[in-house]
Amino acid sequence: MIRRYIRHYISRLHELLDAKDAPHSVAGGTTIGIFFGFIPIFGLKTLAAMGVAMLTRCSLIAAVIGVSLHDVLLPIWPLILRYQFQVGYWVLSHPHHFAPPLTKSDFRFSEIFQWQTFLGVGLPLVVGGLVFAVPCCLIAYATTLVAMSIRAETRRRRARDRARELGQ
Repeated sequence: MIRRYIRHYISRLHELLDAKDAPHSVAGGTTIGIFFGFIPIFGLKTLAAMGVAMLTRCSLIAAVIGVSLHDVLLPIWPLILRYQFQVGYWVLSHPHHFAPPLTKSDFRFSEIFQWQTFLGVGLPLVVGGLVFAVPCCLIAYATTLVAMSIRAETRRRRARDRARELGQ
C-alpha cells in the first residue's frame, strides 16, 4: 500500500515536470498550492489554489499538485497543526506566550461550531499556518523554478540534437 502511495506521488511529480508551461508558471502554481495546503481551510484548499492560480496566470495543474503534496504529510499532520496553533497563539498573544497544554476536559463537541471557538482556535491556526507557509513557499518556488529551468534546457538540447541528426 505504501509503495502504491509513493508511486502515485512520483507519477504526479513526473506529470509536473512534463508540463509544457513556462518554468515561472509551474513554479508559481506549485507555490500557490503549497501555500494553500498550509492554511486550514479544509475542503476549500484546492478551489482556493485554483482560483488564485487562474488570477495570477500560473499553472492550474501545478497548483493542484502543490495542494495534494500535503497528503504526504498526513501521518504527521496533527503534529503540524499543533505547532501551527502554538506559533499562531504566540504571535497573537500580548505578552507573547504559548498556549496552555490541552486536556481532555477542554474539548466539548457542542462548542465546535461557535464563533468564539473559531476565533479562539481558528485564528491562531490561520496565523500559524501563514508563518509556516511563507518560508516553505519560498523554498518551493526556488527549487521548482530551478528544476523546471533545467528540464526546459534539457528539452531544448534534445530537440537541437534531434534536428542535427535529421539534418545530417
